[in-house]
Amino acid sequence: MSLNTEKSLYSAASVANAFLSKSFDKKKTISPMKIQKLIYFANGFYLAEQDKPLVNEVFEAWRFGPVLNSLYHQCKYFNKNGISKYLGDFDSELGKLTPAPFPEEESAMEVIEYVWREFGDVPAMALSKWTHHKGGPWDVVTNGGTQTLLHQEVPNAAIKEYFENRMYKQ
Repeated sequence: MSLNTEKSLYSAASVANAFLSKSFDKKKTISPMKIQKLIYFANGFYLAEQDKPLVNEVFEAWRFGPVLNSLYHQCKYFNKNGISKYLGDFDSELGKLTPAPFPEEESAMEVIEYVWREFGDVPAMALSKWTHHKGGPWDVVTNGGTQTLLHQEVPNAAIKEYFENRMYKQ
C-alpha cells in the first residue's frame, strides 16, 4: 500500500472550523473531544479517497483515542463544554492566532459534509469508543490501550488502510 506523501493544505483549525460552522448553523454543541473524532473520521475518509491526509498534522494515540495535539491545546479551555468560537492558526509574522479559513477543495468539503451527516449527532464518547475498535489504528499502536506514550504517532498509512478496508465495507 502506498501513500501519497504530499502534505495536505489544511490545518486542524481549518477543518475544525468547517465542522464548527455546521454546528453553529444547527445550534448543536461540539465538545473538544467530539471535534477531534470528527476530524479523525474526515481525515480517514479523505486518506482513503484522495490518498493524502486532510490535515497537515499527525494524530497521536492518547487515552481517549487519536488526538491532534495543536487542536487539543487550542480547545482545552472549553473543557467538556461546547466550542463557542472559531479556531485560529498561528501567524508567525503577526505573532498571534488568526482565523483559520475553511478548506477550499471541493473534495475536502464533501468529506467534511459526509462526516457531519453521518456522525454529527453521535455523542463524543461513542465516537471515542469507536476509535478504540480492536484491530483499528489506535488499538494497534497502543497495544490494546496498554501502551499510550507521549506523542506516539498513529500513522496515516494505518488510518488509510483501516478506512479503506473497514469503513467502506459496513
